[in-house]
Amino acid sequence: MRWSIWILVGSLGASACGGGAAPSQTTGLTGVAVRGPITPVCGFEALCDAPFSAGFTVNRSGRQVAQFQTDVAGRFTVFLDPGGYTVVPKADAPLMAPTLQAKSVIVADTGQLTFVTLNFDTGIR
Repeated sequence: MRWSIWILVGSLGASACGGGAAPSQTTGLTGVAVRGPITPVCGFEALCDAPFSAGFTVNRSGRQVAQFQTDVAGRFTVFLDPGGYTVVPKADAPLMAPTLQAKSVIVADTGQLTFVTLNFDTGIR
């Protein structure tokens, strides 16, 4: 499934933790969370991957700095300062061993949101 055009309606529940200044309101991550395979047999007419709704935490240097929830189409936006982060699905995400499926991401220092597609494994074979 290809996602070529995005309409950003607004941010979804981004929150920062810890002391100091709030994260930038111009940089962060935006994109879609996808899980798959969603069926044991995939083909031309049966898609293997699908967006999904779940909660996520964002960690930096081993500390939680934000959290967000994807919408029903898997879309999300979370404002973060530039740098490296780990995105971790919450334990109730519809995935195989969700908390073990952490994804490393880098927020670019461009003054804009960095687009990412987060791919997760359902364990269906």
